[in-house]
Amino acid sequence: MNRTQHPIVSAYLDDLTRALADLAPADRAEVLAGVREHIDAGLAERENTTDADVAAVLAELGAPEAVARAAYDEQLDGGDVVPARPVRWADRAWVPVLVAVLQALGVVLLLAGVAGSAAYVTIETDGGSGGTQTLYTSTFGAVFAAGVLVLPLWIVLALFVGNSRLWPTPEKVGQMVLLPAVGMVLWLLPDLGWAVAGPPGLTVASIVATIVIIAGGAWLLVVVTSAARARVS
Repeated sequence: MNRTQHPIVSAYLDDLTRALADLAPADRAEVLAGVREHIDAGLAERENTTDADVAAVLAELGAPEAVARAAYDEQLDGGDVVPARPVRWADRAWVPVLVAVLQALGVVLLLAGVAGSAAYVTIETDGGSGGTQTLYTSTFGAVFAAGVLVLPLWIVLALFVGNSRLWPTPEKVGQMVLLPAVGMVLWLLPDLGWAVAGPPGLTVASIVATIVIIAGGAWLLVVVTSAARARVS
């Protein structure tokens, strides 16, 4: 496989191409050719190239946005007039904040939808003993119903994230799968807890699911939102 066809390199070049969208076609092609040449030369020095080697070579180049910025600056230094780049609707400074708010709202709706439904019910047994029997019904129905409510939010944020140049491909994937992943956790963990230990397992699994979702979701949103805002020019 050609070194520049490595998946990590391909994603890097795709991001760089988008960042160079406002450069003249000939200049853009020259920059991309130079980057490919640098990558080929850097990887040629390494035997049995690994993903870590590829990442190291790309780190030497810098982020695609930094390479693109240097290309625009070089064109200005050369005396060429670079037209002001209009800010695309999906690249505005408020977009990362809006996406984070939509993600947080979606997570809250999923949590509230499951918490507000009866995950299990108790019924009195016959015989006058006063005992009760706990019957568990999977949280799948509650997650599905909450997911229907969250779907419009997901579609809106997917449009912003998918059309924005503020996030590289891996971060876009993380943004897209966050809400579906929350739904899967809310569905599978309680079911697993019930299957393993009954009502106590259900309680523990539900608490763990909530902690994982709040802590993990908050961490992801802070990281990708901060990174996107840093890329706003």
